Amino acid sequence: MCRLLAFNTKGKLDEKVVEAFAEVARHDVLSSSPHSDGWGMSVFVYEKSWRNISYKTGLPAFEDPLYKRLPVTIEGERLVGIIHARKAGKKFLTGLSHSHPYHAKAGVYELFFAHNGSISRKFFENPSLPYTDSYLFFLEIVKRVNQGATPLEAYAEVFERAKPFSSSLNSVLISYSESEGPRVYAGYYYNKERLREREEYYKVFRYKDYVFSSTLKYYIGNDAEELIYGDIINL
Repeated sequence: MCRLLAFNTKGKLDEKVVEAFAEVARHDVLSSSPHSDGWGMSVFVYEKSWRNISYKTGLPAFEDPLYKRLPVTIEGERLVGIIHARKAGKKFLTGLSHSHPYHAKAGVYELFFAHNGSISRKFFENPSLPYTDSYLFFLEIVKRVNQGATPLEAYAEVFERAKPFSSSLNSVLISYSESEGPRVYAGYYYNKERLREREEYYKVFRYKDYVFSSTLKYYIGNDAEELIYGDIINL
């Protein structure tokens, strides 16, 4: 399981939230090991027009000097984005290429995706491809968008089909088109029969303009509210 932060906010990112995310990657009070297999971010910034800032590395967030400087320096009228810290299930699928968020073009959309959890390879048509299960899940969304579904329709359909095959589908999809701008969707589901950690570890919360994995709540405070289990929201 990885750690995830998504946002749709104004001005600058809350430094308290950004710092808490790095601390969670270093030492997760709900897990026995750090989230040290890379981190990445993709942020859409509006200032007269939209621009995108994306960055990925195989370094842990808490060891990367750019993490301390990059997210908190981004400013704009509107910020829409994802930050993800990875704890890999398969250690041979590590490094920059396998860090989230993933990116693809589909129809008129730019799509960015990050996921926490695992999905059985039995769910996929080509399970032997040398990609993470998260990326294969993303490719299913991309395929449905190319077939004519909207990004939200595609996400919701694949999300529902994958539930029986997953430990967790906690994830975020950002879609961008020139006509719509960025939209950010957050999905919340974990399989209660396949828990490997305390159940609290799998939960996802919302605090103001932010959605995040459970552990951040310990640093941010008790004002965070749990998302609707099994559903996808438009943040």
